[in-house]
Amino acid sequence: EGMVGASDERFLVLYGRVSGHGQKDDLETQLECLQAWARTERKGQETLVLSDIGSGLKASRRHLQRLLKLVCEDKVAEVAITYEDRLTRFGQEFLETLFSCFGVRLTVLEPGEEKTPQQELTDDLLALIASFSGRLYGMRSHKQKELLQCAQAVLTSP
Repeated sequence: EGMVGASDERFLVLYGRVSGHGQKDDLETQLECLQAWARTERKGQETLVLSDIGSGLKASRRHLQRLLKLVCEDKVAEVAITYEDRLTRFGQEFLETLFSCFGVRLTVLEPGEEKTPQQELTDDLLALIASFSGRLYGMRSHKQKELLQCAQAVLTSP
């Protein structure tokens, strides 16, 4: 986390998130991508970099909570993320509504491809299974990996 630039105006927040400590390299890649984008597309904009390591299903992530507080204090002009699910796995619409109420623009650098309702449902179910099986069996357990593979096979079979 850190501030870059100097201004009395509302600032740009670059937010990155990964699910576990084993993905720290991916988090660094996200933050580097966001910072490179900000240097070229938002040159001179005061910037705050925030990141979390934790499930996208948990709203209690420290820096997500900090971001929401800053938005409600009208200190944020724009939030930039690499992928749509970095802020949250579910309820993105609520965050977008909150941001809109405070005039905050949400920028997704890699919007991804359009998904069918079936693909969205499959992704949502797999995210839920991963989260709950991780809590039940432990994030690195063999049982959790087997459960995810089985669920993916069932959900993606014709």
